[in-house]
This record gives sequence, C-alpha cells and structure tokens, in this order.
Amino acid sequence: MVTATKPQGNTDPWTPLRTSVRYIDLASKWSGYLFAPIALAYMVIIVYEVVMRYLFNRPTNWAHELSTFLFGTQFMLGGAFCLWRGSMVNVDILHAHIPVRLRAAIDAVFMILPIAICLLMFWLGGQMFLSSLAKLERTNTVWGPPLYPLRGVIPLAAALMLSQVIAQLFRRVYIVFTGRTLETAVTADRDIDALPREVAE
Repeated sequence: MVTATKPQGNTDPWTPLRTSVRYIDLASKWSGYLFAPIALAYMVIIVYEVVMRYLFNRPTNWAHELSTFLFGTQFMLGGAFCLWRGSMVNVDILHAHIPVRLRAAIDAVFMILPIAICLLMFWLGGQMFLSSLAKLERTNTVWGPPLYPLRGVIPLAAALMLSQVIAQLFRRVYIVFTGRTLETAVTADRDIDALPREVAE
C-alpha cells in the first residue's frame, strides 16, 4: 500500500529575517528615489536667485533659506539609501584581513552605537518636532517660514536610518551563523556593504 506524504513546507529558519530585510531594503531604496528630486528643486531655486540678483537686481528674501532647508532635508533623508547602497565611508585596513565570520561578529557588536544614536535622534527629534508644532514655530528671518516641517524630518530620517542599520545587523548575524551572505530580492548596483567575494551563497 502506498501512503501519500504531505509536502514539506519552507523549513528555512531564516525566512522571517530574510523577509524583514527585504522590506527594509525596499523602504530604503524607494526613500532614496522619492527624495532625490529635492536636489533638483534647490538647484532651480539657487539658479533663480542668481538670475534675479545679478540680472534684474531683485534678490529674494526666501531663496537662500528655502534651499538650505531642502538641502538639509535631502541630506538627512538620504542616509538610509546610502547605507543600503553601501556608499558609506569604510576604513578597512585591518578589517579586511580577519576571517569573515569574526569580521561580521565585530561589526554586529559595534552596530550597537549607531542603533543607540538613531534611537536618541528619533526620541529627541520627535520631542523637538512636537514642541515646534505646538508653538507653530517660525524662523527669525524676514521671510519667517514655519520651522516645524524641518523639525519633523529629524525623527523620520532617524527611523529610516534605524531600520536600515537593523537590516545590516541582521545581515551580519546571518553571516556569523552561516558563513554566507543574506540574499534578498532587493539588490543595489554594487555589493551591499562591500562584503568580501569569499562570502557567497
């Protein structure tokens, strides 16, 4: 008599971690695409100010301040995308000469610091934003735009950065236990984290 056997499900214990990293990477990727056009906006504003100031002798009282706000916004919100792309500056003179698993373990331990910084930024930035919003805070300039939108960028940027740091931590944990890179459906144009070639699925 032949007995039917039930098909085995996905028994990979790393599936939840892999799925989490995939969604975090997607958020980081699309946040970069979403906020990239800000650079075009402040470029247009600066060009407009130069033309008005030097060709028509009619400088604005808002262009410099607005372009500064936009630049600061893009700088903060682009952190998660840069970390996902592996575009952060790394000094790996000694780091590259130690075993892969040990390297990943050291990275995982030292990631406590950026996680703590992101949490602090999120908490303090959130308090600053709520206080500014409650007072409808404005800048002390002739133009005097509202300041609370810029304050709100701080906790948002911290949350995006924190999520990507956690994704990088998950990658290091995976390497420590398996000796392989954590492959997901989301890839960058270059190797994420510049992981060594000997670490492969």
